[in-house]
Amino acid sequence: MKNISADIVVIGGGVNGASITYNLSKLGAGKVILLEKSFLASGATGRSGAMIREHYLHPTLAKMAKESKYIFNNFSEYIGGDSEFKQTGRILVFGEKDYDSVKLNVEMNRDLGIDISIISKKEVLELIPNINLDDIAISVWEPGCGYADPVATTYSFAKRAKDYGAEIFINTPAVDLIIENQRITGVKTDKGVIKTNTVINAAGAWGNLVGGFADELLPMNPLRVQMLYLRRPPSLDDLSIVVVDGLTNNYFREDNKKYTLIGGESIEDLQEIVDPNNFKLNIDHNKIIKFWNAIGKRIPDFKGAICKGGYSSLYDMTPDGNPILDKSDKVLGLYFAIGFSGHGFKLSPVVGKMMSEYVLNGYSNNHDINQFRLNRFKEDDMLEADYPYTDRGHP
Repeated sequence: MKNISADIVVIGGGVNGASITYNLSKLGAGKVILLEKSFLASGATGRSGAMIREHYLHPTLAKMAKESKYIFNNFSEYIGGDSEFKQTGRILVFGEKDYDSVKLNVEMNRDLGIDISIISKKEVLELIPNINLDDIAISVWEPGCGYADPVATTYSFAKRAKDYGAEIFINTPAVDLIIENQRITGVKTDKGVIKTNTVINAAGAWGNLVGGFADELLPMNPLRVQMLYLRRPPSLDDLSIVVVDGLTNNYFREDNKKYTLIGGESIEDLQEIVDPNNFKLNIDHNKIIKFWNAIGKRIPDFKGAICKGGYSSLYDMTPDGNPILDKSDKVLGLYFAIGFSGHGFKLSPVVGKMMSEYVLNGYSNNHDINQFRLNRFKEDDMLEADYPYTDRGHP
């Protein structure tokens, strides 16, 4: 590399960094460079649950998710390449304590044009005959939801970005930001310096390591999250529908046809703050037991599944569980797109557009990016649901 120049440098080669790079390049932002310290999608993106859904508890997020889901559903047309999106439908089941919130949130989503409905126990059993509904008070059906391949999606964004003239450097960590008179003038890497006046920090759980170069630490913690991988028994061979269990706060989805991926979103499951450069990559034994018991309670046939291990990933978690999409008040030319708190993959097509428009024009055309400003935490104006679900560590 040696010493080169760019109009904009994006730091972080996950799905949002790649989406931002693609959108900037498509909008004619000049020379855009994406830096990744390892390989594309090698951080949290490549270990994402990668579920695509529209149901959110805040209208701004629901609108973003609706647009993103539409793009995933038509990825080759709108982006190019293949996200490997598979539409499976998604069922959410809740107990009595969430009954009123579910009804109000479903109504809000339907008012926004989202295809979602409350269904009866009989209808749930028609979709998943093996499911135990003894403790279920209300169930929700999202037929258009599913999951995609986060690695394929990231590489598709990156390829299209290069088609529009972007340059991508892998195995090239940013080791410092060059700041003169409180403005960005460059990025120092282990291979040379990139002169630039604009940097977007999209480094995810590593975001505060990058922000530390500018003394710009954000209210975000890197959290270790764990996933269990089971080979389903033959009686569940056809189970492809995504399920969110609002009583145990676990979710599970098909993976590679006969396998199921299980994760947890309870407050207890989102407490372990770690060093993103040094955290345990596999699953703890107690989480295997916890998650396996939870899915076995909901669908008893899973007690006959075969454990194939598991792994850990990272959430870049903010106090309200929503991203920071903003610019620095301290350093001119420094922007942030971090703190996705587990939402990053499913929102990435829209986040890329929002951030690109914001950097180039100072606003986002179709979504209120101001709601994701950094100062919302100081102003006690966090992005929170009017009708939250109980005991969840993830909105």
